[in-house]
Amino acid sequence: MLKTVRVPPELEPLFEQAQEDVGRFFAERRDVPDKATIEVFGQRYMLVRARAMSVEFFEMVQRLYRDKGQDEALGVARSLLFDIAHAMGLADANDLADRMQLQDPIARLSAGPIHFSHSGWAFVDISPESRPVPNESFYLIYDHPYSFESDSWIDAGKRTDFPVCVMNAGYSSGWCEASFGVPLVASEILCRAKGDEHCRFIMAHPSRIEGYIHDYLHGRPHLASHVTRYEIPGFFSRKQQEDELRSREEQYRGIFEAGTNALLILDDHTGVVVEANPAASQLFRCSRADLGRCRFAELLEASGGADLFARMRAAVHELGYFLSEGIATARDGETFVVELRGARFRLQNRDHLLAVLTDITEQKRAQLALRKAHDELEQRVRERTAELERLNQQLHLLNGQLVSARDSAIDASKAKSAFLANMSHELRTPLNAIIGYSELLEDESVEDGRRLDLGDLGKIRGAARHLLDLINDILDVSKIEAGKMELFVEDFAVDELVQEVVATIEPLVHKNANRLDIVARPGLGLVSLDRTKVKQIAINLLSNACKFTHRGVVGLRVSREVGTHGEQLVLAVQDTGIGIDPARLEELFQPFRQADESTTRKYGGTGLGLSISRHYAEMMHGRIDARSAPGLGSTFTVTLPIALSRVEAAE
Repeated sequence: MLKTVRVPPELEPLFEQAQEDVGRFFAERRDVPDKATIEVFGQRYMLVRARAMSVEFFEMVQRLYRDKGQDEALGVARSLLFDIAHAMGLADANDLADRMQLQDPIARLSAGPIHFSHSGWAFVDISPESRPVPNESFYLIYDHPYSFESDSWIDAGKRTDFPVCVMNAGYSSGWCEASFGVPLVASEILCRAKGDEHCRFIMAHPSRIEGYIHDYLHGRPHLASHVTRYEIPGFFSRKQQEDELRSREEQYRGIFEAGTNALLILDDHTGVVVEANPAASQLFRCSRADLGRCRFAELLEASGGADLFARMRAAVHELGYFLSEGIATARDGETFVVELRGARFRLQNRDHLLAVLTDITEQKRAQLALRKAHDELEQRVRERTAELERLNQQLHLLNGQLVSARDSAIDASKAKSAFLANMSHELRTPLNAIIGYSELLEDESVEDGRRLDLGDLGKIRGAARHLLDLINDILDVSKIEAGKMELFVEDFAVDELVQEVVATIEPLVHKNANRLDIVARPGLGLVSLDRTKVKQIAINLLSNACKFTHRGVVGLRVSREVGTHGEQLVLAVQDTGIGIDPARLEELFQPFRQADESTTRKYGGTGLGLSISRHYAEMMHGRIDARSAPGLGSTFTVTLPIALSRVEAAE
């Protein structure tokens, strides 16, 4: 069954075979990050960020060519991306066909879309209207439901008025060109990045593609209005090439005159110097006019000048370049070693040779000194290699010990979480019984008129409730660490929640003779969050404020504010208590951590409330910020989205 491509029914058997064969190749993938290699069936591959090859590439070219105008900048970007991808498609198609021993054009084509899917470019949906034949009548129409280029623009939140899937078009046409032996180009006529329903392409011979596109749109007038600013690859680069040709002559003269290497333009047949730059005049200690009457063979006579020129000329004509070393002689008789590079050069509509000479005499002397130093170092390297091998064995042993220690730590963490969850559950049952029986005894004593020490019963119930709260906190921490804590999102009124929190916290406020200051504008409306967790966050923060404040003020400010990601619910808890060093604020959010041991002894607590509160806030895509100073109190600010479902939908 086809999973990586969609094709007309009559082609499915062939593509199913290709899917199996290519899938087997990619199943051989091997990643070796410490050697920076990704191998697929013995071939080295590279991972490239999709946005870097599309959105960011277009933006970079637009910045570089902003003085030329947006249209020309976009043309340059499209031309570069298409040409690169086209060449890659040609090379990959030939390589895969050789490895799979594919000869038939359709069979060679079938491997392309499968390779496309596995390598993350796009999913290919070939239309039954297509006519893949090995001649100029070749015609292919296809969609890319999942194109890396259009997806990168959509993910970046950008809309365009032109098709962006340039590399997909280039790679696909290069692959088909290699498969059918016919020059082919592809043009994207619809693109999801500009709001179209599909990324749709037409591929054909360069001489026929415009006609095919015209006929396709003529038969579908409802699509004609959506097809805007499509390009036929190869045409849009013409203006840039013309501009380059016009400026080349001006650039040549400036480069030639300013070159630091000696440049000699030679007659292709005789080797006579046609032109020489100032650096050549300085190298040979004679005027440029005198150099113009010399032959190349005379200047490098010490290296067999005539033979050297013949070899350079033959290499340039056959290979396009020449590289060698020789001995040059200046006008004053001094000789020096030069590196000689030769290339073809067009001047005044005639072929010439360009000789580039670089004085490397000092470099040669340095090489001799380096060779001597190299010989001395080789012995030291051998000695150090033996030492490194010994150290490597020790490191290998240490690495095994570290892996074992890591595994043990992971097992211990899992065992701890399981222990906390089980023990917390086992302890909660008897504690609930203690609380229930103490309340029952208190009720019965009132009804029967018996005299019981209700103060002691209250202490029993209070201690049991305190211990139950601690156990509940431990159970919450174990659930969070195990990833089993869930959210229960519901709509609720903020005003009602504030009233419940205030009613719960007022006894704690009065316990230390504090004053509660509430700032909450009426009519805060509804929010869609986990009501229980929002309430627990507020109570945890207010409980801490009450605990660390004596004869002071504990404040709660509740508001709706507009933030960078939309409207938010903000709860700020402020106190005038003991405060804490700002450098130690982050420690408060770690489980079982408080400011210091003296704080724990004096005020009690397990140090779990802030850790749990931060986890709850982050689960609801919010955050908790803290600000404090010793002796100046603390402020904890909770910021949450108004509707959690909207945030999750946006992601």
